[in-house]
Formats: sequence, structure tokens, C-alpha cells
Amino acid sequence: MIRILLLSLIFLLPYSVLAQSSNAGGGNEYDLPELGDGSSRHFSLDQEHELGRVWLKAFRSRVDTVADPLMQDYLEDLTYRLARHSQLSDKRLELVIVNNPELNAFAVPGGVVGINNGLLTYAENEAQLAGVLSHELAHLSQRHFARSLDKQRAGNLSMMAGLLAGIVLAATTGSDAGMAAIATGQAAAMQSQLRFSREHEQEADRLGMQTMANAGMDPAAIPAMFEIMNRRLRFNSNKPPEFLLTHPLTDSRISDSTNRARNYKRAVYTDSLNFQLMKKRAELSLAANKRDILNQWQHDLKNNPSESATYGVVIALMANDQWEEAGKRLEPLLADDPNRIAYVVAQANTLAGKKAFRDASELLRKHLDLNPGNNALTMTLADVLQRGGRPHEAEELLSDHSKRRPQDPALWYQLAELHGLSGNILGVHMARAEYFMLRGYLDSAEKQMHYAWPLTADSNVARHKLRQRMKDLQDLRETLKKF
Repeated sequence: MIRILLLSLIFLLPYSVLAQSSNAGGGNEYDLPELGDGSSRHFSLDQEHELGRVWLKAFRSRVDTVADPLMQDYLEDLTYRLARHSQLSDKRLELVIVNNPELNAFAVPGGVVGINNGLLTYAENEAQLAGVLSHELAHLSQRHFARSLDKQRAGNLSMMAGLLAGIVLAATTGSDAGMAAIATGQAAAMQSQLRFSREHEQEADRLGMQTMANAGMDPAAIPAMFEIMNRRLRFNSNKPPEFLLTHPLTDSRISDSTNRARNYKRAVYTDSLNFQLMKKRAELSLAANKRDILNQWQHDLKNNPSESATYGVVIALMANDQWEEAGKRLEPLLADDPNRIAYVVAQANTLAGKKAFRDASELLRKHLDLNPGNNALTMTLADVLQRGGRPHEAEELLSDHSKRRPQDPALWYQLAELHGLSGNILGVHMARAEYFMLRGYLDSAEKQMHYAWPLTADSNVARHKLRQRMKDLQDLRETLKKF
């Protein structure tokens, strides 16, 4: 159903509006707010928030997302840190990580930020990654999507919905053979609709640099990342980075950002070790052959030893089920930095890999006492408890965690499994319904709610909760109809 709706959304933009979009950035015939004015004549922040969350559910139904709690935590922490130093007034953000090797990130009206894990493989340091995120947050803070529609005098929900559908297309074209027919004609028109104007790009560059400086990071990382993109464009002109499809890059823009970066006070910036660790995780997740990357990283470690290189070998050994060797390689990292969560998670997984489930769970509980509610530690502990034959404990743990992260599909997926192992059939259907709603599969979510309904006969609380979720599902359907 969602796929059909998305295809319908793509065709909502009439030809006249698409034709107007080709003039974006040129002339003064439109009533565009002054740069720095994030107002929109047609869309409120709450409307954008609602549309963005509906869009995210539809988007998840079309793409392969990453369920890595360590990477999720790292990118969420970095994004929220930057948001605190940005001009963003509505900081209700939600992050989705796309399993895609291409260099891309995007922001959707309503505070949805998307990042390809491939972006981590291209960025050379955390500041470059932060530069891309700061740029996207600037587009959100200045509401460039809504202002673009204001400029075209196309301000209605259908136009915004069509724009969001276009972002789905831009982010997924080539990954789904069923989109091939659209990718030639309509996609080209939609791509034009999505391209930010020159003024918007310059404004996002300027505000992104200011956000970086406010956050204590190197603003020069933005032009440095542009240079990486430009090199990629020169070496592979037939397939530019996905980021450049909606964020046109010119020599003058690179020059302007380089000159602007020189205006900031020079300082010495230290790269983040956590970035380098997550970079390794991204590279491993995208590797076609885990054995080959292990061999490569072992060779690299001999020639250029470093903490991140050692960690890369550890997780590659784990990916190849070499638990004893992984544990030995991990020992010096733990000796120097015993409380780093990435290392603790690795240690717990190596213990679990050797069937030492009780030792692994005790280790994780100890660190959860130091970091209450930490997502990566909690999700790892639930997995260890499940594998160790203690599903009831894992079920209780994730049930509590779901109150902290109700919008996390991976959590609901695992919780549904745990309910099943614990014999909680009502819980299975409720958790599956939450998972399907977050993934945009509304028909499947509705079926799970119908399966759950007779099981609530003896509990007024459960029936009331289910009735509310049924209403929420219906409201979501109604919102989709507005599109």
C-alpha cells in the first residue's frame, strides 16, 4: 500500500509547477523571504513535523536501514550536539541511517535527518561529517523546502507531499527495479524540483560553518568535504555523489566556502576516536566479503598500528566468528580505555560468542549502572540475555527501554521476538504492530492489532491502549490521504 501511495505522491506535482522549478535561484520575480528568515507563508512547523514523520514511515518501507545501536547512538549524539549550536528552533529531530555506500545525507521538513552509512567511509574526520550534518540542519532551520514552495506559489499539502515523495525517489533510485520506468522522465523533473537554489546553498554553507564554530569544531571541514565530493565527481563524472543531485556544487561555491572558513579564528582541533571507530563499523557493514576485509585490515594494522585499526580487526574477527582471537586483540584497548562503550560492547559480544553469557550480561549490567538507559548497552544486553536462554529478563529490559525509544523500529522488532519466546502472545502482536507502523506497512500493522484485540478481553488497560493505537493508525491513514 505504501509503495502505491509513494508512486501516487511522485505524480502529484503538475507540469506547470515542475516547469517553474527550473527557474529556482534566478531573478527576483518571486516573493522569497530574505535570507535568514525561516518563515513560510503556507506551512507551520507542526505541519512540517507531521508530514516529516509520515514521510519517514514511508521512506523506511522503501530502503534498507541500519540497525546498529552503536552507530545510531553516535550519529544521534553528534546531530543533537550540532543542533544545540544551530539556528534550529524546532529541535524535535529523528535520525535514520540508510545502508547505502553512496556519499549522501539529507534533511526532510519536520526534523528528519537521513545519513548513508557510506558517508562515514568518505569523511576523513568527524569535522567533515559534522560539516555535512550542519549544512543539512541549516536547510531545516531556514525552512528552505517550504520557502521553495512559497517561491513557486505552490503552498499546499499536496505540493509538500510531492516534494517529500521526490526525496524518496532521489534517495532510492537505482535500488529498486520497479522504479526504473520512472527514473528516466519523471525522476529528472523531480530532481529539478529538489535542487536547492544557489542562495539556499550559500546560506546553508554560511550557517553550517557558524554552527561548527559554535560547537567547537573546524569550519574549514566544510570546504574540505566539498573537495572530496569534487574529486569524486571528476573521477566518476557519470555518477556524481547522491548528495550533489540535490545540492549542486560549483567551483565558485567551493571557493566561497574556503574564503569564508578563513574568517574564523584558527585553532587546533582533535579528531574524535568514536568517529574513527564508527567509520570502521560502516566499512565493515558495507564490505562484500568479511574475510577479505579482515585480511586487509590485519595487513594495515601491521603497517600503521592505531587504536581504530585495532578495533577494526576486532570487529572483523567477530564478523568471522573468531571470538578467541577477537578477545585477545581487544585486551590492550580495554586496558587503556575500559569504559569506552564501543569496547565494552565488543567485549560482551566476544564473551557471548564464546557462550559465556552470564559473564557478558554481568559486564553489561555493570556499565549500565554507570550509563543508565544507554541504548547500545541495553540492546546488547537484551541480545545476550536472549541468546543465553533468559528471554523474560530481556523482555522486561526492552519493555522499559521502549518507553525511552518508542520510535525505534529495531527495538520493537527484537521485543516482538522476546515476547514470543516468553509466551506473551498479546505482546507479540502489539510489538509487531508498532514495528510495522514505524516501517510504513500499515496493512500489516492493522492485522496485528486485529489479532491482538480478542486477547485484551480480560484487561481494560490493554484494551484501552490498543483502541488508542487503532485510532492512531486510522489518523495516520487519514494523513496519507491528504497527500
